[in-house]
Amino acid sequence: MRILRIVYDWPPPWSGLAPHPYELTVSQAKKGYNFDLFCGRWPNAGPVEQPEGVTIHPVMREPFPNTIAFTSSVVLFFKYYFWRKSKKNKIDIIHSHGHFAIWIYLYRFILQKYFPWADELMTPLVVHFHNTSDGRKEALEGAGKDIKPGSQYVGWPLMSFSDKLATKVAAACVFVSDTTKEEAVKFYGVDPKKCFVIESGVNFELFARAGADERDKSRKDLRLDMYDKVILYHGMLVERKNVHLLIEVLQQLPRHYKLLIVGTGDVVYERQLMESIKRRALEDRVIKIGYTPYPMTPISYQISDIFVLPSQWEGVPKVVMQGLACGVPCLVSGFRLSEEIKGLFYLESLDLEYIAKRIQEIVDGRTEVDSSKINTFYSWDNRTKELDKVYEFAKNHYL
Repeated sequence: MRILRIVYDWPPPWSGLAPHPYELTVSQAKKGYNFDLFCGRWPNAGPVEQPEGVTIHPVMREPFPNTIAFTSSVVLFFKYYFWRKSKKNKIDIIHSHGHFAIWIYLYRFILQKYFPWADELMTPLVVHFHNTSDGRKEALEGAGKDIKPGSQYVGWPLMSFSDKLATKVAAACVFVSDTTKEEAVKFYGVDPKKCFVIESGVNFELFARAGADERDKSRKDLRLDMYDKVILYHGMLVERKNVHLLIEVLQQLPRHYKLLIVGTGDVVYERQLMESIKRRALEDRVIKIGYTPYPMTPISYQISDIFVLPSQWEGVPKVVMQGLACGVPCLVSGFRLSEEIKGLFYLESLDLEYIAKRIQEIVDGRTEVDSSKINTFYSWDNRTKELDKVYEFAKNHYL
């Protein structure tokens, strides 16, 4: 099978969405599938990751926030259009992730409405939703969060337009959670018959429990001793993930509790976090590490006692699956998995005292984590098998 995959993030760098479609692509390529991958790339980002069987077609990423629809997406459309016109570029499935393909969705919508016999429509389109723009907006507004003007009046209306188009032109829609699927049905009226839920996976060969010696060495490298209890936050530093609450919670925990923050994000929000740490005199209890390449991220889990994600909303975050695979109990909010997993706990409130109490209960209770269940049900190979069923449906039901 030859697949055309469209995804905005592709490593390097490894931050953001990249690990999900990357791992899917690697797993599918191992099965013998061939890929033409259209992706966004930063200039001077380094040698592109190119698994065997994958041909990369890069497009420069958006130069400024909320301009993707006017910049890189336009370039992508024309690159895609002329590539598809070549008779040698025959593909079996188009699998698109997110809003990067907004103008391709519009192009297929126009063809579908006025030229349903067009060759373009003979190739089924599968669209992968890691979230919905309207669901994100509703969650933030419900929480009383401020939305930047650029996002409110430019970015999100265009993303909502893209989501609506995608649900109309896709032969099949893939969602990372039941919640995301329900949002698409609610906001865009997508036909549930063509909706499939495939949760995120985890590379359990990379994300695994560390031996005691390896764990101790990594902790010493960060000047942590045997008595320290490490709370980990790993991910984008943006307000909706409520990283600032973890800094405030730290004040309510014993001094041997330390906070390890791994990631980068919004510059203004990062500055606010650093100011909060300084104002509370927590410099000796907070360790902040910036961008970490994906292959090195297991280390931060392996040295931690608990992973906490007090997010306003999520799809199914890969960081949680990775933590569980490494044997770290996870205390989270903003989503729920369809499976019950020992070691995964949900925050019922974002009250500081409640969060602090739950952290201590889980850490002091030496909670066990069922990593084997993650390995059994959430491997990327299993996700690939589920996608095969989606592709088969799309081939039999494309418009």
